Amino acid sequence: MINSGKMEKIDLKGMDRAEMQEYAQSLGLQSFRGRQIFRWIYQEGVLDFSGMSDIGKPIREKLSEAAYISELACDKKLVSSDGSTKFLFRLSDGNHIESVLIPEAQRVTLCVSCQVGCPAGCLFCATGRMGFKRNLKAGEIVDQFLRVQRESKRRISNIVFMGMGEPMLNLDNVLKACRILNDDYGPSLSQKKITISTVGILKGLKRFVSNPGKLGLAISLHAADDELRQRLIPPAKSTSLVDIMDEAKRYTKKAGRRASFEYLLLGGVNDSIADAKKLVKLIEGIPCKINLIRYNPVEGLPFKKPDEEKVIKFRDYLYPRVYAAMIRESRGIDIQGACGQLAGQQKD
Repeated sequence: MINSGKMEKIDLKGMDRAEMQEYAQSLGLQSFRGRQIFRWIYQEGVLDFSGMSDIGKPIREKLSEAAYISELACDKKLVSSDGSTKFLFRLSDGNHIESVLIPEAQRVTLCVSCQVGCPAGCLFCATGRMGFKRNLKAGEIVDQFLRVQRESKRRISNIVFMGMGEPMLNLDNVLKACRILNDDYGPSLSQKKITISTVGILKGLKRFVSNPGKLGLAISLHAADDELRQRLIPPAKSTSLVDIMDEAKRYTKKAGRRASFEYLLLGGVNDSIADAKKLVKLIEGIPCKINLIRYNPVEGLPFKKPDEEKVIKFRDYLYPRVYAAMIRESRGIDIQGACGQLAGQQKD
């Protein structure tokens, strides 16, 4: 909120359509005015009530006195040699987050953050080294899409919650942001075009899987046995792979979609054929696809990229023993924008 003399202005960025309609009624306006405001903010991207041309001037003035529309500040933009763009956004409290735009031939994907830092603390991840500062509000999540779409020459077609943070530890705001992004009066992105990634925080995962709609689910495995996984991913110490696989299987039935499993190949750590065999056994019977990701270097971390020959052999062992397996090419490595490299840093 903004302190404005006698009253505090309300930030409308982050309200879903129902809340916007209720807010309009609280000002003595008709409910449909809330839908109009919602559309102007999330579909048209306006930041000033004066731009809402189908709303009368007296109403616009009333809105200006009572509310405002926040916006993330873009402190830096880096363009990779592969066409990806990383955005460093400054929040109203001075914290920073990063988002990455990844254009491809058939689609344009935006990787968004859901927290400042991350409490998971995965040993191979730059974000984990930051520690955890706070959850993002729904409006701050949605605004990453709005800010980047304004600068993108092409329509953003897909969103992945694979930036900074663990979505299952900020599930209320993540799901609210998804509702706004899905709304026909807003960006109107299909649920099938939004994927939520998690290292498998069981409480949040169970809650998400109980009513996933058609949202995509990507589970970061990175190891197919509990002992190694618990060394790499601290939260895994309280969750077994058996429990995570149960939820993955339940998701496929509830959502009617395959689950995705992300597997980061760390040279000499989890990239052997023995590891591949464990992975095949672990996911047996679960309709899924496996995305293999080569480790992306992070300064100060003790891991290394896997040998390319081992990557190919790992993939070739998996398929056709699993439903689908592919090597996901990392994008934006030269701007520290690839998987595991985001750290919300201001330095060059």
